[in-house]
Amino acid sequence: MPTLSLNRLGGNDVKNMNIEEFYKEFSHEVLLKSGSEENFTRSSFVETMCELLEEEGLLSDYELTLYKNTPKGLALDAYSFDFELGTIKFILADYRDTEDLETLTNSEIKKSTNKVKKFFEACRKEEFCRALDEARPETPFAWEINALKAGDWKLSFVIISNAQLSSRISKIDSPEISGFDTSCDCWDLERVCKSRTSGKAKEDLILKFEDENSTGLPCLLASSYKENSNSYLFVLPGNLLADLYEKYGERLLEQNVRTFLQFRGKINKGMRNTIVQEPDMFFAFNNGLSATAEEVVTNEGKSKIKSIKNLQIVNGGQTTASIFTTRKKDKADLSKVFVQVKLTVVETEEVEMVVPRISEYANTQNKVNAADFFSNHPFHLRIEDFSRKILAPSPNSGLRGTRWFYERARGQYANQQANLSPAQKKKFLLEHPRAQMLTKTDLAKYFLTFEELPQIVSLGAQKAFAGSTRNKGFVGLIKKIWDDSEGEINDLWFKRIIAKAIMFRGLDKLIMSQSWYAGGYKANIVTYSIAKFSSIVRSQDEKVDFMKFWEQQALPKELAAFLLVIAEQVNESLMNPPTGMPTNITEWAKRDQCWKVIEELSFDLPEPIKSFLISPEKSIEREKEGVRNQNIQSNINQQAYVLEKGADYWKALKSWNNNEKKLTAKEIGILNIACTIPNRFPTEKQAPILVEAERRAKVEGFYVNS
Repeated sequence: MPTLSLNRLGGNDVKNMNIEEFYKEFSHEVLLKSGSEENFTRSSFVETMCELLEEEGLLSDYELTLYKNTPKGLALDAYSFDFELGTIKFILADYRDTEDLETLTNSEIKKSTNKVKKFFEACRKEEFCRALDEARPETPFAWEINALKAGDWKLSFVIISNAQLSSRISKIDSPEISGFDTSCDCWDLERVCKSRTSGKAKEDLILKFEDENSTGLPCLLASSYKENSNSYLFVLPGNLLADLYEKYGERLLEQNVRTFLQFRGKINKGMRNTIVQEPDMFFAFNNGLSATAEEVVTNEGKSKIKSIKNLQIVNGGQTTASIFTTRKKDKADLSKVFVQVKLTVVETEEVEMVVPRISEYANTQNKVNAADFFSNHPFHLRIEDFSRKILAPSPNSGLRGTRWFYERARGQYANQQANLSPAQKKKFLLEHPRAQMLTKTDLAKYFLTFEELPQIVSLGAQKAFAGSTRNKGFVGLIKKIWDDSEGEINDLWFKRIIAKAIMFRGLDKLIMSQSWYAGGYKANIVTYSIAKFSSIVRSQDEKVDFMKFWEQQALPKELAAFLLVIAEQVNESLMNPPTGMPTNITEWAKRDQCWKVIEELSFDLPEPIKSFLISPEKSIEREKEGVRNQNIQSNINQQAYVLEKGADYWKALKSWNNNEKKLTAKEIGILNIACTIPNRFPTEKQAPILVEAERRAKVEGFYVNS
């Protein structure tokens, strides 16, 4: 069996920016995030880095602790459990508050990992855990460490630093802890810079299958549809696939539309039974994997794969996770388990368009809702368009307006700057400040908070965005709005979501400096406080006048003061769950009961706050106007689309329909008009009907090779 070699350091050179320039920009970003208060820049750095690691697929549902016990040499800034992979990640920051970029040495890394190791070993002693402050976020984690059984969990130490890793370091040693497998990783500033400026959604992942014991994975070149774009068929041994998943987990499944269902469905139970009882039949019973890669290196005869760059399993996530979990939990022997793989090489610039289509067509084992394929949903395209066109008012009546940059796909913000001259880049950043960059998960957080769903936001960025069997999440709610009346997603909706971002981020910056804030749970405090404010306004039969915040581009002092009053009581409520509820604050915040308790808190609405409210009637009037304007614009856009396609394209659709008979008489009538472009063309009202007919035809198999 081929041996697996993993190269986590594959990546691109930094584009148009040296590391010193990036250090200054990154430091400024962290300072802005801390509310420009230097006392909180370290915690802001930790939060920024954890968000980055979550985007990279290396963390999920992380918790900030910012714990430090200098006399005993203990420290821990954040942690994350991966229950499926059985891994606990311990994050510690090596933060330098210096004007110039410094070097991170091997001895400094060892010093940092030793602090975390000491924290872990201290937590194994009950007297240490009992002495911790119950209100602090590290306390429930300490008790969980205390209860760990040796051998059940792998411990991963992650050092985050705004220094540059010394070029002399070729390997980072893992601390030794009796009874536990350990590993150590480091995200220094250079690695952050590569991630930010590469324009890619994730750091490059290169899997090597060639070493002194193997010449690669046997494969068959199935097709070559384009230069440098081949398709291969090969077989992966079960143990090798489990090793891959154990090492990289969700990073291999980031384009996959489903998360692992933990054997709840019949398919997963069937796979587990086959692996355990009839492993030699797994290949025959299972449909295998559909995967993509940006590059595949083979031997000269293309009969063996030497390496794969950025492997993505777009169909077969359940198969992969089932094989791994059955080996881990059931101690199953995978020596007779083999999985067929169809691997397609997709060029980097085509990944965003091609991979979702492969995923959509390949996912037939379980019914997949169209909302699952959400990265290219028209909603995101429309919000992206608004963010590029709509100029935000300049604060303080300045002459220069700015834009809120919506990063529909990670890397867009960096790509926009990749080929700019220094002068052009300066202009771009003045118009699109990094502090005004939004992601899909940001939208989810702000939208769900004002929908009074803070318990869903508290589930974590990805779960709040994608939803689960328990909740629809942002995707489900937005899809319903889009399907019922896509005109509701208009420029007014965009300005309102920006206003919500201003309020959310404004309160977030203020929390750390409050005397009552003990550290930890800031994210929960913010979402619950603003949701409570929304609830108070609703109880008064009023609506928030979001356009005032859009016009001011800032959180007014009067409202900030009231939100802090709410936040203090929210914090008190979060820290004291009722009897019978989880004492772990993070888990408590995820419960519907938590929101019910906080929703019942009583507040009087101060008189100055009423100036930021409007009547429901006025709000509805604005919304109707926004829908009307958007529908008109959408019809114009679709008419332009029909004209751009041209008569030959619509003649091809007519010819296809003559054989397939899928279109209605009304649609055929409009299609006949389109076939005469430019002499005649469909009206604004007719064009959307034709575009919808074209969409259905594509589902039925209509295709024109352009």
